[in-house]
Amino acid sequence: MSQLVAMLKPDFLLHHALYGSVAMGFVCPLVGVYFLLRRLVFWGVALPQVSAAGIAFSFMLQGLGLSILAGSETQEKHLAIVASLLFTGLSILFLAFLERRGKGVSEGRIGSLYALAWAASILFVAWNAAGETEMLGLLKGEIVAISESDFHAMLDIFGLIAACMFLFQREFLLVSYDRDMAVTLGRNVLVWDMLLYLIVGLTVSLGVMTVGPLVIFGFLVVPPMAALPWARGMTSFSVLASLCGGASALAGFDVSYSYDLPLGPVVVCVACAFLALSWLAQAALGLRGRRGLVGRSGA
Repeated sequence: MSQLVAMLKPDFLLHHALYGSVAMGFVCPLVGVYFLLRRLVFWGVALPQVSAAGIAFSFMLQGLGLSILAGSETQEKHLAIVASLLFTGLSILFLAFLERRGKGVSEGRIGSLYALAWAASILFVAWNAAGETEMLGLLKGEIVAISESDFHAMLDIFGLIAACMFLFQREFLLVSYDRDMAVTLGRNVLVWDMLLYLIVGLTVSLGVMTVGPLVIFGFLVVPPMAALPWARGMTSFSVLASLCGGASALAGFDVSYSYDLPLGPVVVCVACAFLALSWLAQAALGLRGRRGLVGRSGA
């Protein structure tokens, strides 16, 4: 406990890494609940890898000598975020377009995109040895060192995302849960869909750049699954998932720091432990499986 208190002090050496991972633990599940609600869990697998491919693409440009696009280390990181956001955004629009047309097998498309993103990531970094080292750290979930200004900018953006997820919860829920009802009530489904996709892309891109695709996938999927049996509505679903994600990040960082283990895998294992506890508690209390929001949305 004394170590946890020391970690939470502002003068803690790794306070950027701690606060950054905890912030993502709180915010990513707020987005992930809509992956479950829309039955798009596999998007949570593919999009972080696509985002990582965008980062690898920026490393490839630098390896090819296009240093005019990024001079300093800070500029290189900004270029990587832009490339990540571009790749993720285009992939979301592509997947959403095919989902609306309803042709082909959704899981097959997402699986193919995931395989392509993995292969592209490896090929992109083959042009830049330094980029290969950076990508290895990214895949292991080692939070990158960021400047003070970038750290505060990241917290501001995640704060804005969290505010949007609660302020526009009714609209996001309506277009995700019952699109016909949303149209009947005069909601502009396309606008709200695009705003939600923009938030998804921004969350995934910033998250992957900071803690890697593995941790982001874990934050998007595992805490909402742990929270679902105990939710009594969309607000409680979001809050419980967010609390589970934040607690996983904090506990995972504590274990990682104590035993000198890679942060990403530890955080994901802790989140899965919360999920196992949720299932055990549900079984012990004899609660029936809740179809709830997710079950009815697929009806």
